[in-house]
Amino acid sequence: MNSRERYLAVYDDNERKKLDRVPTHVQYIMEEFITHNKENILSQYGGKLFNNLYFDIPLILGFDSIFAPFPLSFKVKSIKVHSGTGKIIRIKEDGQSTRRKTSYYEGGYINNLEVLNELITNLKKIDNNDLIKKAINFYDKISPYIFPVLIVDGIFDRVWRSMGLVSFSRNLKKNTKLFQELIKFYANLVQINIEGLINATGGKGKIINILDDVAYKGHPMISPERWEKDFLPHYKELTSIISDAGMIPQVHTDGDVTELISSFKKAGFRGLQGFEGGCDPYYVNEHHPDFVIVGFGDVSYTLPYGTQDQIESHVRELMNALKENRRFVIGPSTVIFKEIPIENVRTFVNAAIKYGKYIENKE
Repeated sequence: MNSRERYLAVYDDNERKKLDRVPTHVQYIMEEFITHNKENILSQYGGKLFNNLYFDIPLILGFDSIFAPFPLSFKVKSIKVHSGTGKIIRIKEDGQSTRRKTSYYEGGYINNLEVLNELITNLKKIDNNDLIKKAINFYDKISPYIFPVLIVDGIFDRVWRSMGLVSFSRNLKKNTKLFQELIKFYANLVQINIEGLINATGGKGKIINILDDVAYKGHPMISPERWEKDFLPHYKELTSIISDAGMIPQVHTDGDVTELISSFKKAGFRGLQGFEGGCDPYYVNEHHPDFVIVGFGDVSYTLPYGTQDQIESHVRELMNALKENRRFVIGPSTVIFKEIPIENVRTFVNAAIKYGKYIENKE
């Protein structure tokens, strides 16, 4: 099996039986890690490369798949708002302000309907068909070697970031019109991007993963009941659009999202990438055997600080819990960052390949 076939097989009842091993996945590898280790990585590899470090580095390290963006189908002209400290700043649809000459964001500043309505007025759909086709054609070319899992920003975490966590908590509790209109606004942005992708390429990308952090390391940021009331209807519509195009809807979130898995399934998501901060792989597998699980590799301690034996033991335990269901894609629960030693990454991937092998099905 190649990388694309391996990843897609976990979603297919027939192909799942043919899996040679558990697929491997990484959200992405941070630029600082690449800069620090690229000479070491590239000097020891003589295989096929694509002159794109974003994909080449995880390919060399042995990952089957990685998250991959695609061009957006909207743009929003920035507007001026008061910062609350006597300054006038500019924001766009995310409600945040970028500090000059840095990548640091502060905010959010969408704190009333007037600001939101001005952003909505400045929202414009754009025809990015050619750029989208170019990106997806490139992804299609590299997918047998490393499979790009398409990503698009979601709803929940954009709502709270756009107004700030304190304001979000207050608006959530009071169920304000601003809260509800922000949900509709971001749901609309997701839909515009998904439809732009589908209109340009059909279902060629196969999987769309919606990024939407909804949990801390110990528990969700919102109750399942409230998520289902406010967010499920929008996500149900979005996953239907994805499924109707012959694609697979998958979701990502950081944190321990165990309590929300049933809600995600009701919304039409068929799998989730993440699983960190206390998630129990045995519990998840037992209670949601029909749900695809992507991730679960511990980046809090094991990957950055663990010994080779500890990393191998961690991988074996995950395989014991999740492998035989054949709906498991192993990988770090979040990104690979600079502080993770390259030797530990190699140990993790090598162990995943070693212990993830399936016995050949001769039926």
